[in-house]
Amino acid sequence: MRRFRVLTVFVGLMAGLVWASAVNAQARVEERVGFAVTGEITAIDVSAKKLTVKSTNDEGVTYMVGDGTTIMSGSSKLTLGDLKKGWAVVMNGQTQGDAKMATYVKVVKNPSP
Repeated sequence: MRRFRVLTVFVGLMAGLVWASAVNAQARVEERVGFAVTGEITAIDVSAKKLTVKSTNDEGVTYMVGDGTTIMSGSSKLTLGDLKKGWAVVMNGQTQGDAKMATYVKVVKNPSP
């Protein structure tokens, strides 16, 4: 009889733990992964808000540029339309799924015309 009570208490505790963990479970949210890129601008699409940058690691990746993206050249703030092909930039941002959103773009070298 004692063995039965111990087993009943043990099973009850295990069921309580399973129930408690289920109550505290949270829906899984896809995590954002940060990126940093240095490279040369190869294409700019102002209407689609996209910027393609070729780095030493790839032949060119297209990044989204949102309204909240900061674009700088020295101490001057620029817009996406101010950027030119051939300029070297340093960028960072967030990747979520297949989308890459630039949050900061800094022009590090712009060739003289």
